[in-house]
Amino acid sequence: MSLTGSDYKQVIALSERVSWKLDEVFPPGASLDFTRPFMPASMSADVALPFLSAGDALKLNQIYGNSYGYLFYFVEAYIVEMAVEAARAEIHGDDVNARALLRFAEEEVKHQQMFQRFREMFDRGFGTSVDLVESPQAVARVILSKTPMAVLLVTLHLELITQVHFVDAMRDQGDLDPQFKSLFHHHWLEEAQHAKLDALELQKARRAADPAAVKTAIDDYFAIAGAFAELLANQAKLDVSSLQRATGRTFTAEQAAAIEERQRRSYHRAFLWSGVTNPQLLAFIGEHFPAAMDGVRQAAAAFT
Repeated sequence: MSLTGSDYKQVIALSERVSWKLDEVFPPGASLDFTRPFMPASMSADVALPFLSAGDALKLNQIYGNSYGYLFYFVEAYIVEMAVEAARAEIHGDDVNARALLRFAEEEVKHQQMFQRFREMFDRGFGTSVDLVESPQAVARVILSKTPMAVLLVTLHLELITQVHFVDAMRDQGDLDPQFKSLFHHHWLEEAQHAKLDALELQKARRAADPAAVKTAIDDYFAIAGAFAELLANQAKLDVSSLQRATGRTFTAEQAAAIEERQRRSYHRAFLWSGVTNPQLLAFIGEHFPAAMDGVRQAAAAFT
């Protein structure tokens, strides 16, 4: 996928070509296979947990998969509003651009509904309750309080990681639950077009921005990443209690800390490191926001 060379009209055409319906992803009677892992091993931190049995480790993998999907639902709460605001700005301008951006918003709402269906399937089949970070709307308010260029940069970051996660980590893994893979296959198809729209909107905003606005956008991008890192760390802590509930075990303080650290590193690697090391994002930032490159390199080291 290229971030350059497309325009709004081409994005609409591609979006129409790959479009899908919710019932195609989750047909009536669909269920998850809880004998299989959801997340590929390459998306988990390489931290040994020898005190977990194979069954315990599978439960932790599935807990991770559930929260991984939920976190995309979580961030899409702000992306919908961002896309609607961008479309509103085009209502009396370019109707092709407005249509592309409204389609972007509609598809993100569809993705939220898809992740809600997945969560309902997970809750029915997993057997115990799981803990998830709260208040996606409150997080959306914080993110949208930042400069629009920073919000677009964060959104491009997130939508590019959906590409690399599916293509490089999930697509060719035959042991994963097929329903989980189908979910992220369909997510990938449409997010590829959203990333192109992010790039188009960012280039438009960058052309109109003065140096002070660019600096603020860069600072805000890293501030949002830092806040998201804290949210991910909170989810890692919640995973420990979810695993205790699922396994019926009570972990020692040392064991709980090891599980939490593994989960924290897994989330950071998946949502942050895989973005700030993504070649497409690095090329885009290097061209349009070169002053951010030192911060990106520091972030890559911090979120390994």
